[in-house]
Amino acid sequence: MPFVARGGAKIHYTDTGGTGPALVLSHSMLMDQEMFELQQAELGQRYRLLCIDSRGHGLTEDDGTPFSYWDLARDAWAVADHLGIERVVAGGVAHGACTALRMTLLARPRTRGLIVIGSAASAMSPQRRAGYREVLDFWTGYVLPAPVMKMVSALTIGGTEEHRRPWREKWLAEDRSRIRQAADCVINRDSVLELLGDIDCPALILRGVGDQATSPEDMQEMAASLGGTAQVHTIAGAAIAANLTHPGEVNALFRMFMDGLPA
Repeated sequence: MPFVARGGAKIHYTDTGGTGPALVLSHSMLMDQEMFELQQAELGQRYRLLCIDSRGHGLTEDDGTPFSYWDLARDAWAVADHLGIERVVAGGVAHGACTALRMTLLARPRTRGLIVIGSAASAMSPQRRAGYREVLDFWTGYVLPAPVMKMVSALTIGGTEEHRRPWREKWLAEDRSRIRQAADCVINRDSVLELLGDIDCPALILRGVGDQATSPEDMQEMAASLGGTAQVHTIAGAAIAANLTHPGEVNALFRMFMDGLPA
């Protein structure tokens, strides 16, 4: 399996090897790169999709030390460097979109475009940090009651029971304590709103209407901070993982955005 070593971690990624522009995709919290299977299947030959397991998730291995979204952004660039890819579109969902934003800020000349799904550029409020801490501390405990798992899958994935069940089975089988540092990364994230004006590449911002973690105001605030040139779309019937539950609509928006990028 393909891995890249960086900073005490072995970063796992997949590469579709497509002939078009490279698109780096980073997953949401509690998920892994498999949440992009439907993008890989439909778009993986048209574009070169690099899907990365974040630290604490999937097949990526790390040494348990704290990390930030800036570290995860550097992990993603390390994958691009390893593959000899100079320029990419940086994209992600929620947790992964926070990484994509920082990828872009770290290397603006190397970023052809930015795709954000279900994410904010601001720091969490104290109230939200406390709520997230309670849920994520409970998540890493020894016993995870079925009602809690169903609630979390509905909020983070949305869609139907067919969308959610495979992920609940995966959560039951994995070592959930691995996400402790990732939980701190989410809760303690810094605001990058004041930096977004430096981003000069095209941007696509998507939000599921049922996303309870990111508000319409978060989305508009990000778009305005990007200079008002971002394309903004809402996905009816979707929650956070719009790409997983509504791939037809999301993939069409991906194609439109990728094909419209300047050379």
